[in-house]
Amino acid sequence: MQLTGAPATELVVAPVTITPTKPLTPTHVKGLLWTDVLVKASARVGGVRLVWNNRMATVTTQATAFWHHLELTEPHTDWSRESETAIGERYVRFHGEPRTADPEAVGVRLSRADRDGWIHPAGVRMLQLWRDQLDLLGVGGLGLTTDRPLATTAGTMLDTLAARGLLIDHRRYGGPVHLDGPRWGLPLRRLVGADGHPNYLLPILRELIPMIGPRRLFLLVHDDGISADYLLLERVLAEFGARTARLSLSRVPVGGTARSSRYGGWRGSTLGDLAATSGSADRAAYRLGMRLYFVGTLHRRSAQPFRMGLLRRCVGRAARMLDGSAAGDAGPDRWAADPPARFRAPHGYVDPYRLTASLLGRPRVPPAPEIRAIYT
Repeated sequence: MQLTGAPATELVVAPVTITPTKPLTPTHVKGLLWTDVLVKASARVGGVRLVWNNRMATVTTQATAFWHHLELTEPHTDWSRESETAIGERYVRFHGEPRTADPEAVGVRLSRADRDGWIHPAGVRMLQLWRDQLDLLGVGGLGLTTDRPLATTAGTMLDTLAARGLLIDHRRYGGPVHLDGPRWGLPLRRLVGADGHPNYLLPILRELIPMIGPRRLFLLVHDDGISADYLLLERVLAEFGARTARLSLSRVPVGGTARSSRYGGWRGSTLGDLAATSGSADRAAYRLGMRLYFVGTLHRRSAQPFRMGLLRRCVGRAARMLDGSAAGDAGPDRWAADPPARFRAPHGYVDPYRLTASLLGRPRVPPAPEIRAIYT
């Protein structure tokens, strides 16, 4: 955790974006559930605003180059019938096979995504699948399908950054634009390629910088595989007067490896797979059990691999806890009113791990109603 500045009256939670090009993996699920518990619990002790805009993920070469490839190779596919696995495997193959995308064609699709919110039908299908899975999980309120124009244009943002001397700009020579990381002892980071296409950080800056205000603290939630990018993002926001904190979460290894979803290896462990796993638990137990596992067992720095057996035990424990709650089986240690305040950090948000670990530490005490509302 990194923090600059004094306490704020509004916590602005900005989780890392996810492009709708592949299934939600255990690493994604961990990040989403940490964010969900953090936002719901923190809202009980202070002002919270969650920032999610689908265009932060789709106005990127990562998404549009893949979608252009699908247009070329499968122009007649009915994407509404495709599974998340089938689309995700195409995404893995796309990254695994050397190819050069037509920069002009990709640029056209970037412009459409930016201006009109365009998404390829494969992306629309993935968002539909995500929506069903996240509604079942109880995190539909995160707004992963929310779409609106970004707060400012790419050109305006580049001019704004340049005015602060934060860019190394080679566009006049036909080259790329970099964020000047070396001024803080960080590497150069390409923001716009020589082809004019943005890195994923540019849409994030376009959305967040206009939101900066004197009474806001920005909490940047991301996986530790991209910590260097988010450290740079934090520095840039601070240059504009933002108070910032970072919450870096370890990735969840699957099959012995913790790697980006573009390399595959996630089959059998996606959120869709977990939601479809047979069992006797009801929806409330599934929701609570998933949080007990991904938040309370897989803590911030956990290097544990994904373990289906342990997840099943967490769901079973959740079912027993909720059964006790329904029966009114509350002992003398039942929490008093407003328990999330006990786990509030000095800078404002409720620590999801500490809150969830307290549930795991009291297996015979059913959660109080205000806690159950956060988890189910």
